[in-house]
Amino acid sequence: MGYWESESPDATNFWISPELAAFYEFETADGFISIAKVRESYLPESREILAAHYAACWASGQSYAVQTKLRRSDGSLLDCMVHGEPEFDAHGEVRRVSGMVRDVTEETSALRRLAESEQRLADFVSTASDWCWESDASHRLLPYPRLLTGNDALQTVAAGGRTRWELAYAPEDEEAMARHRADMEAHRPFRDFAYTLIGQDGSRISIRTNGKPIFADDGTFLGYRGTSNDITELKAAEAKLDERTRALREAHRLGKIGTWSYRLDTGRSVWEPELFHLLGLDPETFEPSHENTKSYFMGDDAERFLELQKRVLRTCGTEAIDLRILHPDGTVHDLAITCKADIAHGKVIGIFGTVQDVTERKEAERKLELLAYSDPLTGLANRALFKRQLGDMIENCAMEGRSGALLLIDLDRFKEVNDSLGHAAGDELLIRVAATLRLELGPQAFIARLGGDEFAVLADGCGTSDAALTEFADRIIAKLSGPVDLTEGEAFIGATIGIACLPEHGLAAETAMRNADLALYMAKEAGRGRAQLFEPIYAQAVQQKLDLGRHLRHAVEAGTLQAHYQPQVDLRAGCVTGFEALLRWSHPERGPISPAEFIPIAESSGLIVDLGLWVLREACRQGRAWLDAGLPRRSVSVNVSPAQIWSTNFETAVSTVLAETGFPADLLCLELTESLFVDHTEQRTSHTLMALSALGVRLALDDFGSGYSSLGYLTRLPFDRLKVDRAFVDGISSAPAKRKLLGGIIALSRGLGMTVVAEGAELSAEVDVLRELDCDLVQGFVFSQPVAADKAPLVAARIEREVRPIQLIRRQVI
Repeated sequence: MGYWESESPDATNFWISPELAAFYEFETADGFISIAKVRESYLPESREILAAHYAACWASGQSYAVQTKLRRSDGSLLDCMVHGEPEFDAHGEVRRVSGMVRDVTEETSALRRLAESEQRLADFVSTASDWCWESDASHRLLPYPRLLTGNDALQTVAAGGRTRWELAYAPEDEEAMARHRADMEAHRPFRDFAYTLIGQDGSRISIRTNGKPIFADDGTFLGYRGTSNDITELKAAEAKLDERTRALREAHRLGKIGTWSYRLDTGRSVWEPELFHLLGLDPETFEPSHENTKSYFMGDDAERFLELQKRVLRTCGTEAIDLRILHPDGTVHDLAITCKADIAHGKVIGIFGTVQDVTERKEAERKLELLAYSDPLTGLANRALFKRQLGDMIENCAMEGRSGALLLIDLDRFKEVNDSLGHAAGDELLIRVAATLRLELGPQAFIARLGGDEFAVLADGCGTSDAALTEFADRIIAKLSGPVDLTEGEAFIGATIGIACLPEHGLAAETAMRNADLALYMAKEAGRGRAQLFEPIYAQAVQQKLDLGRHLRHAVEAGTLQAHYQPQVDLRAGCVTGFEALLRWSHPERGPISPAEFIPIAESSGLIVDLGLWVLREACRQGRAWLDAGLPRRSVSVNVSPAQIWSTNFETAVSTVLAETGFPADLLCLELTESLFVDHTEQRTSHTLMALSALGVRLALDDFGSGYSSLGYLTRLPFDRLKVDRAFVDGISSAPAKRKLLGGIIALSRGLGMTVVAEGAELSAEVDVLRELDCDLVQGFVFSQPVAADKAPLVAARIEREVRPIQLIRRQVI
């Protein structure tokens, strides 16, 4: 501390005490020194302030005290307090100003440290808690001295006047509040006591509080002091986290998922409890490690899992793998394992992942794969697996220089079994066929059911010569042919086989299948019940037939077919009593195609059903048109294929066509061949024919005597007409034996009350003989070829003009 004095407001020097001179580090002459020099020792921002206060003291007598900083010669700063006091004369004028300068550096530092300490404490309190609280010796909370913003529940705490256990707390805090009360009544400190208060308006606040008992010097208990936090949002977040954690645990339990981790620094694996449960291991006794777990893995899965972990550590990525383990209960389980690198501060510190038991899903996938690649009825491979296996076999044969064979097997008369005995019998038959193939061919052959009654065999080692392959196929046909006892009755089946050599007849699966199918087609064309090796020389001809079949189908769909009509002449009356409708087709490139060529194609492809229905509808429509035009009532005959009887509800189709066209049922004659009775059971045929007869439709047995003729059909079934095959008419005028046979047939028909139609008459002499034998109706080129619908009435009129006079002459002669 030092003193100073100034004698005049205009003085440029003033006196300072030796202590002050030392303080300023100045040398003085008799204690006087320049005021400006002294002020230069202070920081610039203080100089004007000191000058202003000094001037005000002289002018108005105002004392002052200014705290400032002084810079020493070594650059250090000192805190100092500069005081100034005026002295007045007898007239009240300021005659002198004096004062002192005091070094307050230590005091200021102490105050600053105190302020910083108080601020630090305030910061700690403000960050550690929302408010401070006190309670009296009776544990009643004292009112909070400042305003606390918050809901009504918080205001009940701030208002004080009650103990905590007297406040409206949540019912679930009952036990915790009782323990807290016991702590306070025992004057024990407490930490992190949490409870929830409920305001009168229903608002809620969750509080976490800490408290310490306070005692007087003499040990008297004064109360508690402490801090509290509003943890409402934290409690809500914790509740949501708990809910999500429970949901996650439940999801892991339901999803059969467990988690694990491995730290590089400790070299230890840590499993969550769910993983122990998942793997059926005891967490109390089992130490999770690679050595302890590898014995549970199936095959080389332990090594695969270890390699995956190494790869993840190396790449810092995430990978997944499917493995299989042997569960302690003896069952095999499928696991889906994910593995991810654990990275901290850019460095890999370990790995972690999940394990999910996917046994049920994998089992379902295996079942689905089995369903996807196997025939559910027979258990054989299906078409998809067969094509894959065929491709593999072709590739292996080509690479290894060996041969194999593809056999396509088609069951003969299977549809008849389905239709006569029912689909259950058909399924039973297919199962029996599959069992026969397995037993006959053994494990060296790959057998598949491609669909319906079509089977396929991939044979390896059955011989490479044509004779060996044919012998192999014939053995299969022999095993599959003959009667089969089924639950619903006895069935007769056979088999036809097409063979393609591998890889000779196809380097691709599609090519081999096509060529085997062509061979099967050739075998069917040759009469069924046989095996046919694919022969490239015939492939073009077969392909032409298939192409013809495609064009024929297009013709049916486009309606470009035609029906021609051939007259049927009553020899006794000399008139045309009806027409036979005959199908005609003109190929867009080849022109007219003979029915003898396209009808077999239609029958083999199943198109004959659509063709037959088209001819039936067209013939009835045309017959109705002739009646509407006022022409005589004449019948229309339509050929019916056996496939129409067995593939559709034929009587319903006929009834529908008659209703649509309005053609009289008694003018419609349906002609059926004897092959209907060879390939099918009489029961189904009899039912259909009886239903047709009930409609009023006439029925004719066509081509009688050309095949498997049976007089039983004529007596049991409702036939109205008997059409004698052209083979009996051709040359009858010069063949007495034929004449006698034909006479017997006509006499038989007469006895059964049936009308006889002789077809194929081409000579007048043949007509004369038929007249002599009293044949009812004659049809043939001798009268007319089949003609278009618009020409048929004209042809009928011409025939009647020519035949009637001859008939009259013959009657006069007789």
